[in-house]
This record gives sequence, C-alpha cells and structure tokens, in this order.
Amino acid sequence: MSRRLSLFLLLALTLASLGSLAGKGTQDSDWRRQRALFLQARSLLYQGRRSRFRRLARRLRHYPLYPYLRYWELRRYLSSRSDREIDRFLARYPDTPLAGRLRRAWLRHLARRRAWRRFLHDYRPGLSVALDCAALQARMGHRDRGWQEAALRLWNQGHSQPDACDPVFEGLARDGLLTPERRWQRIARAMASGHLSLAGYLARGLDAADRTWVKRWQQAHRHPARSLRLAIYRHDGPLTRRIVAHALQRLARHDARTAQRLWRRRYARFHWQRAVRDRILRRIALGAALQGLPEAGAWLDRLPAAAHTAQTRAWRVRVALARGNWSAVRAAIAAMPASERGRIQWRYWAARAEIARHPDDEPARWLGELAHRRHYYGFLAADRLHWPYRFHHRPSQYPARTLQRLLQRHPALLRARELFRLDLLAAARREWTLALPRLTPAERAQAAVLAHRWGWHDRAIAAAAAAGRLDDLEIRFPTPHRAIIETLARRQRLDPAWIFGILRQESAFMVDARSDAGALGLMQLTPATGRYSARLLRLARPSRRKLLHAEHNLRLGTAYLRRMLERFDHNAVLATAAYNAGPQPVERWRPRGRPLEAARWVETLPYAETRGYVRSVLAFTTVYRQRLGLPLVRLAARMPPVPPAASP
Repeated sequence: MSRRLSLFLLLALTLASLGSLAGKGTQDSDWRRQRALFLQARSLLYQGRRSRFRRLARRLRHYPLYPYLRYWELRRYLSSRSDREIDRFLARYPDTPLAGRLRRAWLRHLARRRAWRRFLHDYRPGLSVALDCAALQARMGHRDRGWQEAALRLWNQGHSQPDACDPVFEGLARDGLLTPERRWQRIARAMASGHLSLAGYLARGLDAADRTWVKRWQQAHRHPARSLRLAIYRHDGPLTRRIVAHALQRLARHDARTAQRLWRRRYARFHWQRAVRDRILRRIALGAALQGLPEAGAWLDRLPAAAHTAQTRAWRVRVALARGNWSAVRAAIAAMPASERGRIQWRYWAARAEIARHPDDEPARWLGELAHRRHYYGFLAADRLHWPYRFHHRPSQYPARTLQRLLQRHPALLRARELFRLDLLAAARREWTLALPRLTPAERAQAAVLAHRWGWHDRAIAAAAAAGRLDDLEIRFPTPHRAIIETLARRQRLDPAWIFGILRQESAFMVDARSDAGALGLMQLTPATGRYSARLLRLARPSRRKLLHAEHNLRLGTAYLRRMLERFDHNAVLATAAYNAGPQPVERWRPRGRPLEAARWVETLPYAETRGYVRSVLAFTTVYRQRLGLPLVRLAARMPPVPPAASP
C-alpha cells in the first residue's frame, strides 16, 4: 500500500470516528488505535527518540489531539525553536489551552535571554504577574516612562510578588517613588492580610521611629489582648487608632467579651472615622455570635444601621434561633431586605416563627409552598406537614445526531473527551473549561449529557447547573463506583446513600480532586486522616498517590465516616459535621444544658462551610435513597435532637 493511500485511509477512518458518540464497534476500535498511537508517540518524545516520534506524529495529523504532540515537542526543545515556529503554532491553534501555555513558556524563555524586543512583541497582559513584571522590565530598558504607574499597582499589594518583579521594584526605589506614605499604605495591606514578614521587610525603608511602630503593630497582631493593655495605646493618634483597630478585630475573633470590655473602657472615646468604628463594633458583635455568648443578640441589635451587613442580619436570626426566641426570629427576618429574606432558608424559618405565633392555624398556610421543593428546607417543611417528598426528576433527552453536531461544532469538547479517555485529566479539564463559556445554555445542557455518558461526572454536574437543568437527577446525582460503595457500606454498616451524599458534596466524583487544605480524592482525605483510617483497618501507611486511587480512597473514607458515627453515638448530623470540620470543633459546638432541635443546631453552626456542608449532605442523601431504589428515610428520622456535650 502506498504512503499516500495509507494516509488517505487513516484520514477517512478518523473522520468517520468523529461522528461516533458512544464509540461502538469498528469506530470504537479506530479511536482506541489512535489513542494507543498517541500515547506511544508521547512516550517516544519523552525518551528523546525524536525521529521515531515525528514519523508516528505524522500518522496522527488528523487525530483531535495532534496539537498536543506538536505542543509537547515545542516545549521540550523550546530553546532551539525559532520565532517563526512559535508564531505558526499560535496562529494555527489559538482557540486551545495550548496557545496560552506555549505563549507563557515562550515569554519566560525570552525573558531569561533578555530578548526584550521579541518579548514585547509576543507579550499579552494578564498571563501572570511574573510576566507582567518582565514586560515592565523590558519597558524600563526601552526608557518608557509609562511603566511606573503599572509597576506601582503591582507593588502596592498585601502579599509578596514573584522574584521577577524585584528589578522593577528596585527601579521604583531608584526613582524615589517608594515614599514613606506608599510604604505605610502597603504595610497596612500586608498586616490586614496577615503577612507580617512582608510588613517587616517594607519597614526597612522607613526611619527608626516608624520601624518601631511597625514592630508594635506586628506584636499587636500576635498578642492583641496583651498589646491593648499597654500604656502606649492610651493616647489617641493616627497610628494608635490603626493598630488598636487591628488588634480589637483580631481579639474579637476568639474573645469578643474582652474586646468589648476594652473598647468600652478605653477606646470608644477615640476619634474614629465612622466606617472604622462600625467595622470594629461589627467584628465584636459577630465574634460574640460565633462564640455563642449570651450578649451576642443585644450587641447585634445595638449595631448602627450602617454597620449591618447580610452577615450580621443573618446572625441576628441565628442567635434568636439558638435561644428559641421565635418573636425575635420573626423580627430579625422582617428587618432584612427583600433580596435576603426571600431566600429559602429565611422563608422556612419565618414560616416556623409564624407557626409558633399562630399555633392554631393550619401549618400548610406557611409551609405548603416550600414543601414542594426538592431542597433541604423543602424536605424539612414536608416533614412538618407529613407530606411526601417531591423529587421532580426530568431526564434530558437528545437525539444522537444533536450530540454529534455539538462535537463537530466544538472541537474542544472532542479534545476534552479524548484527554479524559486517556486519563490526562488536568488537560481534559482545561479544554472543557475553555469550551463551556462558548456554548449556549442549550448546548451546555447537551454537553452535560455527553460528559455523563462518558462517565465524567464532575463536569456533567457542573454543566447541568450552568445550563439551569437542575431536574435531571441521573446527571446531577450519578452513582459511579456503586458496587464498591455498596460493599463498603455493608462492611461498615453505613447507609450507602449517605456515602454517596458525602461523595457528591466532597468531590462531585472527581477522582483526582485536591483541596487547598491538602485533602485528596473522592472522599477528600487529608494525609493525616488517611493514615488514621489505615491504622483503623490495619493497612500500610497510604501514600498521596494511593489516596487518589478511587477504591482505596473509598475504603479509608468509609472507615473514617464509621468512626465519626461511633464517636457521636450514631448521630448522623454530628458525624456529618465532624467529617467536614473535625470532631473537636463539633464537640465545642454541642448545645449546653439540654438537647437542641437538629435543624436549629445546624443553622447556628459557626463555620459557614460546615453549615452548608451538613445541609447539602442531608439533602443529597435523601435524593440518593430515591436514586438507589431504597426505602425513603425522612430527614426527621435522620435528625434527632442534638444532645449536649458530656460534662467534663
């Protein structure tokens, strides 16, 4: 067979497979062969076998991921690439994530070579702070005086900037632009962000007296109560007020009562700007609410009208709920703007307050509309009325040709699919993320169906939400790993729907999920939790890679979930909160003296993340009972009163 004929056949096979959605029969075999060749080509490139790589890459010119082979080759041999080759790639593939990645790598290469003329030709603002600073350095060399204003904006941040910015900032200093006033402005930003070392570094440019004040500010940050009692802060003045305000707000986070006492006895008489005074009083009142102090309600009520925010208004309701003061609940919700009190949570609690006020009225008058909602508060309302839950499942149905056309119109989706099939998940997500904003709402709904069929559930869930398709429960509440989860549920004596609810909230079934706190995998286990669970199961200490393995992650996560359930006497509400926040905070949050209605306890949790987490998991668990075909367990049964903490 001639080479020309061979290439023609390969092209024909590729174009034929482009229309395949499910990938069946011969077409699926074609896709598998091309994927195998693609991985082989990548391996040859990484082995340095460039001639064989190029021969194989030429056979894949019509495969959707061919641009990745070209990109990887350019990146690997970037130092020897010509301007023309880079320009050609950027011009040919401008609508891929690869274009931006190659441009950033190329600009970093040019900056290292100090090829500033070419750098400025290829530079685009906003690619990264380091490249923005490199561009300013290039403009400095070209005696472009307009660089200074942009450089000052980059300099005046409350955090450290990349090393690439150092020459630019040194240029500002040489030109006398880093004045004491500007240094103090940035020091204030750094202190507000908690970057004390940056504040100390910036203070080196101040005189000795000012450096002393910066050190005092750092001490006030670290030890606010001790600092606020020092004689140096008894006399009003601009710097004194700045440090006192910072220290009072820091102190209020963990000891609002002391902060309030110091404010009242010593600092209320200072000449505060109204906005600063309101901010201090607001922080003290919120601190009292979060710490469960009995004074919290009165302090929130006494806040000036201008000091109130959505957060303080919400905590007025929560404080009243914790006390069981339904008239105060009603008044606090009535004081909210319509945009806030119209939220389903406040509509539910306003209805509860009205029922307490009118106990002889039919509860459906207040709760009936909410009880029709597939929502945590809707389920709570239905329980109060003894009504059945409403799930409102409406499946998405599209002809195969509609989904085919979507892939043909948007090659990024096809590239995303192929990368997902090859387990190149980070690259797949970049393609998907780039493609989604370019789709119409109808196309996003179709993309959700595609991702669901591919088994890419985290993208399907997000796309369905972005399209407003919230009633397709098959897409929004999928059941991957079902056999493993049901086996582990039996082994750990757990409700499988609860496990699915945890998974749905923790990772949305993203196998390689990583959080900012270092949690990994489907059940978002930190390495410490993974080690703890491994000891419970008498398993070897898991590596980070092992924690990202789906089955191992599920095994360790369900063991930890079982341990939380046992620790909190089989109270699923407390165990769910502990899975998110840890058992120690949950022990602190338990009511004092007598049991508290679980829904009120959840509503008054100090951590906003944990409040939302518990509500979502309980609602998701209810939906998953229906999805798994299990008998319904009502929230009322899952949410017994929360018992008080045991006496020490």
